[in-house]
Amino acid sequence: MSFRTVIITKESKLSLRMNHLVIKSDTLVQVPISEICCLIIENPNITMTGHLMNVLTENKIMTIICDKKHLPQTFLHSVYGHHRQSRLIEQQMNWQKSHKERLWQLIIQKKIMYQKQVLNHYFRQLDLTMFDRYAEETTSGDSTNREGHAAKVYFNIIFGNEITRETEHVKNAGLDYGYQILLAIFARTIVSKGYLTEIGIKHRNEFNLYNLASDLMEVMRPLVDYIVLKNVVNEFEKDEKRKIVDVLNCKVVINNKLYYLVHAIEIYVESVFKYLSTGNEKYIKFPSWKY
Repeated sequence: MSFRTVIITKESKLSLRMNHLVIKSDTLVQVPISEICCLIIENPNITMTGHLMNVLTENKIMTIICDKKHLPQTFLHSVYGHHRQSRLIEQQMNWQKSHKERLWQLIIQKKIMYQKQVLNHYFRQLDLTMFDRYAEETTSGDSTNREGHAAKVYFNIIFGNEITRETEHVKNAGLDYGYQILLAIFARTIVSKGYLTEIGIKHRNEFNLYNLASDLMEVMRPLVDYIVLKNVVNEFEKDEKRKIVDVLNCKVVINNKLYYLVHAIEIYVESVFKYLSTGNEKYIKFPSWKY
C-alpha cells in the first residue's frame, strides 16, 4: 500500500528507473513507485520524462504541480481511468435529478455539522445551535441555500471582523492550499473510477474542469479548516505547508473502520457512485473524524 508523500522543492530532473522515481538535483534520490501516494512538485523548474508521467498516472499517484507562488496549479491524471469508462460515463449522464438533489442535501447537512464541530473545538464558549437548525432546514438540492448561510456565519466566527474569505491573508492562503490538495485527491479518485470530473451534481461552472470533485469534497473542507486554524497564524511558509500536506496522513472513520484519508475518500466516492446509479441510500458512506 502506498504511503509516502514526496515533495520536490529544488530544481530537479525527475525520471524513472527500475520502477523507482529518480530525483536528481544536488543529490540523487530514488523512491520506489509502489510506495508513493502523492507527488507534490513545488518548484516549477523541474524536468520530467514522459515515461515517469505515464507510470505516475498508471499507478494512480496523485501528482500536483505548483505555480511560481508555490500554490497547487496543475493535476496530472490519466485520460482513461477505467476499462469500462464509456459505460460509466453514460450512466453518469443519466443519473436521476432526484438522486443528485438528495445527495447534495446529505453532503451539505454533513458539511454544516462538521463546521459546527470545528467551531466547538476552537470557540467552545459560543452558542452554536444555529448550525443544527441550518442542517435541519437543508432541503433537497439545498434550494434555500442553507450552505451559504452557514458558511457566512462560520467564517465570520473564524475570521472575526479582520478579514473575509476573499481577503489576501495567510489563513486564506492556507485554506486555498489545503482545498487544492483535497480537490486533487477527489479528481484523481473520480477519474480512476471511470467518471468525468467535469460533470457535477451541483457545481455546473463551464470553466471548472473539476465540478464533480468540487461537489464531493465539500463534506471534507472542515477538516482542512481545522488544520489551517491550528497551524497557520502569522505566516504561511514551508513549515505551514508541510503541516497542511500532512492531512494525507490523517486517519478518518468510514464504514466503522479507520483509514488513511486517501483510502477513505476512495470508499466514500465509490459509495456515492453506487447510490447515484441505484438510488439506494444505504450505499452512502460518509467519512467522520474527531479532533
